[in-house]
Amino acid sequence: MGFFAFFAFISIFSITYCKPYGKDHNVIQTYFRKTDENNKYIDRSSPDYENALAKPFINKILQSDAGASLKISPSVIENGGSVTIEWLGVNNSTEKDFVAFYCPPDDISTHFLDYFNVNNSPTWSKGFGKWTVTVYNMRTSCIFKYYRNGNVSQLVTISNELSFQGGPLSPLQGHLSLTSNPTEMRVMWVSAEVNGIVMVRYGTTKALEKTSYKSSMQTYFASDMCEPPANSSVFIDPGYIYDVLLYDLHPNTKYYYSYGTEGHMSAILNFTTAIPAGDSTSYKAIFYGDMGVDPYPEAVTTAKLVHDEVLNNDIKFIYHNGDISYARGYAYIWEQWFKLVEPYSTLVPYMVGIGNHEYDHVTGGEKDPSGAPGDGGFRPDWFNGHSDSGGECGVPMFKRFHMPDTGHSIWWYSYDYGLVHYIMLSSEHDYSPNSKQYIWLENDLKNVDRKKTPWVVVGAHRAMYCSALLPDDYIVALNMQRLFEDLLYIYKVDLALWAHYHSYERTCKVYKNKCQDDGVTHLVIGSAGRSTDPDIWFRKEWSVYHINDYGYGKLTVVNSTAMYWEWIQNKSKKVMDSFWLTK
Repeated sequence: MGFFAFFAFISIFSITYCKPYGKDHNVIQTYFRKTDENNKYIDRSSPDYENALAKPFINKILQSDAGASLKISPSVIENGGSVTIEWLGVNNSTEKDFVAFYCPPDDISTHFLDYFNVNNSPTWSKGFGKWTVTVYNMRTSCIFKYYRNGNVSQLVTISNELSFQGGPLSPLQGHLSLTSNPTEMRVMWVSAEVNGIVMVRYGTTKALEKTSYKSSMQTYFASDMCEPPANSSVFIDPGYIYDVLLYDLHPNTKYYYSYGTEGHMSAILNFTTAIPAGDSTSYKAIFYGDMGVDPYPEAVTTAKLVHDEVLNNDIKFIYHNGDISYARGYAYIWEQWFKLVEPYSTLVPYMVGIGNHEYDHVTGGEKDPSGAPGDGGFRPDWFNGHSDSGGECGVPMFKRFHMPDTGHSIWWYSYDYGLVHYIMLSSEHDYSPNSKQYIWLENDLKNVDRKKTPWVVVGAHRAMYCSALLPDDYIVALNMQRLFEDLLYIYKVDLALWAHYHSYERTCKVYKNKCQDDGVTHLVIGSAGRSTDPDIWFRKEWSVYHINDYGYGKLTVVNSTAMYWEWIQNKSKKVMDSFWLTK
């Protein structure tokens, strides 16, 4: 069967059969990660979430409610800490009454971060109760408000203020990234706007002998993004993003560092600079995609296991090829995701690529920071990109991360590390011959010094090879093969890393759907936390191993003739698949 005949067949198959096997895009969890009576996440994007609350909100407390009180404890907590809300003396309470959470305290009534119904507490009908929630430092103080939910939402009582350790200027969401130079390291974090001096103190001892004051600062607004919900009333101030480049460092050297502003510095942490190109030192790195923060505890487990790897196995960097936080326009999820990875993203460089859930949009193309032409960017007829980013169109990614300046910002880039040349591509941008990305990729591959970096590893989000039975995505894979598989083959790429499918899979050395000794080994690693896809597969001779489960990959670069790959399953902590690549 020819390509176009098969393309027609698979299109018909997709229309006819795809619905039962479509990808699980999950609900948008609420800030408190609320669940219903069946223990399923309540969807923040559902109209029912807002419609459950009577309008308008009346914020003048009635005389009859003067005896009610709302208290939170503790009143000062750490980022991601728990707070207990206790109410007393509420008259005529109903099961629909709710307690809403506001940051800052004077935010408009309808712009709460989340709410919970008082009937979560078994004593609600008696006018008192308590409930505990997890909250994050939103770079301001916060309050809770109790509302009686009837024909209107009537304010009953207001809590004492909640504040966070370190306050608004506490440096949060820290992460490192490599540049193209092994004598450099980039440090980024978020806080409220600093009016004083921003700095990174660093050195080869904990005395932190040096200080860098050179920094850049940026933020973004709802109006910067392409579509709702990202540019609508659910937008939340992301704070100010600080970026400091440390330079004139020694390669492959351990440094201690602390970042922030005077009086609000991070703990003393450490990183190790990159191994220079051509240096034969053996090392390990971690690879995964499709993480997010829910469903619990999958991404949490991945983060804990990877943190352990970083602490105990001398991991050099993380390679996360798309679908990062799954915020999809709901900015508080970025806060939660960074809190999850910060324990290790501040110890090793965290290298990211763009996924459909960070970038894909249908309208608003003039705001797309990648500069892609068209209202929705790359949209050939066979491409199944929709409004998967929730209107973010790459803006939070573009602002929050700074990757090596060797290609086109965070969209595509490359870097050398020891004996390997790594490339991160964008599967959400044009990769057809004569496109900017294709021309860049060919030039980058053409100029790899295989004497210094004999190994070449390429990655992107969507997969060029995957046998999961998801026809719409399989059509995209066939077109990726058609448009740029030849480049990978001609320039002898050793390993190709993809995600998007929420599973793990390994191919043989393959070219044009045939196993052959000079082909490329492909891996699908979209197993870091998002709900797994249906466990149903095409039968393909090139598929060596696949599993629908959660886990991450680990690559050991042994020397110029050998690399070793392992995929570790989260629940067992066992290596479920491994192989050697040799030259």
